[in-house]
Amino acid sequence: MTSRKIHLRLSRLPSGLASYPRVVLTRRPDVLTVEDPPEIEIRVPRVRFAAASIARYSTTCGFDGGDVRNGYVPITYPHVLAMPLHLRIMAMGSFALRPMGLIHLSNSIAAPGELRPGMSVDLVVAARNYRKTDAGLAFDMDTEMTGSDGAPVWRETCVFMSRWPESVQRSGGRPARPPKAPKDSEVLTELPVNLRTAWRYARVSGDFNPIHLNDRAARFFGLRGAIMHGMWSLARSLGEKPVHAPARDARLETQFLTPVQLPARVNVKQWTEAGAPRRAMCDVRTGRVHMFAHWTNEGPAAA
Repeated sequence: MTSRKIHLRLSRLPSGLASYPRVVLTRRPDVLTVEDPPEIEIRVPRVRFAAASIARYSTTCGFDGGDVRNGYVPITYPHVLAMPLHLRIMAMGSFALRPMGLIHLSNSIAAPGELRPGMSVDLVVAARNYRKTDAGLAFDMDTEMTGSDGAPVWRETCVFMSRWPESVQRSGGRPARPPKAPKDSEVLTELPVNLRTAWRYARVSGDFNPIHLNDRAARFFGLRGAIMHGMWSLARSLGEKPVHAPARDARLETQFLTPVQLPARVNVKQWTEAGAPRRAMCDVRTGRVHMFAHWTNEGPAAA
C-alpha cells in the first residue's frame, strides 16, 4: 500500500537518544486514516563493530565472555547498531504511525557473512511493506549490512504493528493466550528480571523507550507497567548454553507472544520440534511463553 519513497543518506550514525523527543511527541494521524504511508530508507556507510561495545552488550545479555574475547559476535548484536536508524525513521514527521503504540510481533535474522569485532559495514534500514491485518496495520523494518566487498553479512526484518482501536471490530478478534512450553522442555536457567535489568540493557542497546524503564510512563501509554525489551529476551535466551551452531544459510525466526511484565521471574527453556531445537523465555509461575526462536533453512533470508 506504499507508492511514495523517501531516501536519506547520512555520513554517520545519529544519536538514538536525541530522536526520542520527536518519537514520543510528534503528532500522528489516527491509524484508521492511514492509507499511503511512504517507504522510508536511510543509509549510513562505514559503521564499525566496536569490540568494547560488543563486550558490554554480551555481558548484559548473558553470552559467554570467553567466546566474546576470542572474537565471537552474538547474532543479535547488529540490531543495536541499527537501532539509531529505527528511531530516526520513527522520529520523522512522514512516519505515519504512533511509535509508542507499536507492537513488535516477530524478527527474522540471517548472517550470511562473517561477523567480527573491528569490522566496518555499510548499513541500510527501511520501513516498508505496510499491510492491513485483522488486528492492526503492520509493516517491516528491514536492515541490511554489507561488507567492504559489497556482499551482505547480516540481515534482519522486524515486523511491527499498530493495533486498531478496540472500538473497531475485526474478524480475527483478540489473540489467543500464549502457549506453554512442552512438559518435557529442558530448563536451562532461571533468573529475575526487573527495572535494573531494563536500564542495563537500555545503556548497551540505545533503546531508552520509556515503556521499558518507568512504570508511570508505561501506564501512560496503556500498559499495566514497565515491560522488558523483547530483543533482550531473545538475546538472553540465545546466550544460554548449550548454544546451537546454525548453518551459514540458516535464518533465526523469532515470535514475540507476550511481554515480560516487570518485575518478573523467567526461565529459558529448550525443546525439539520438527527435528530442530526451539529456545524460549517463559514465565516461571504460569509457564507461558513470552517469546520463542528457532533456526530454519526454509525459504529466502530476510532482505
